[in-house]
Amino acid sequence: MIFLKNYFVNTTEEVDVISVIHEVNYSVKDSKIPDGLVTVIVSDPGGAVTILEPLPDIVDQFKEALEIFPGEGMETLSRRKEPIPVAPRIKAAMLGKTVQIPLKEGKLVLGPREEVVLIDFENTGKRREFFVQVMGEAPTQPGGGRQQRR
Repeated sequence: MIFLKNYFVNTTEEVDVISVIHEVNYSVKDSKIPDGLVTVIVSDPGGAVTILEPLPDIVDQFKEALEIFPGEGMETLSRRKEPIPVAPRIKAAMLGKTVQIPLKEGKLVLGPREEVVLIDFENTGKRREFFVQVMGEAPTQPGGGRQQRR
């Protein structure tokens, strides 16, 4: 069984590190899948997703570490000859646009303080979409039968 849900977050004109753990947990609960794999996907360029303890000192040091990636201040042209900033896309590519987390007995297999965070590298401020996909066996009903989705 595959369950897919999309969400939106608003970003600012700075690098944003946004916890999306509540949306991920809501998707797990809504899917009714007890065991499987949860994938969080950021579809647009300049965004990434990772697992992090979102404590203020850790987030600040994380943002500082992101400054080592190349491309800051550089632009390239799209196929339609539109200027595109290079740095946000390099940073997003280095971190990754997806993260996968095992699901066991309806709970994400994460450390006690770890959360799924979305990182927005664009300096435009926008409404960014992300997806949560839950895959696994359909839950079983008492007596061994599979539950039917309506």
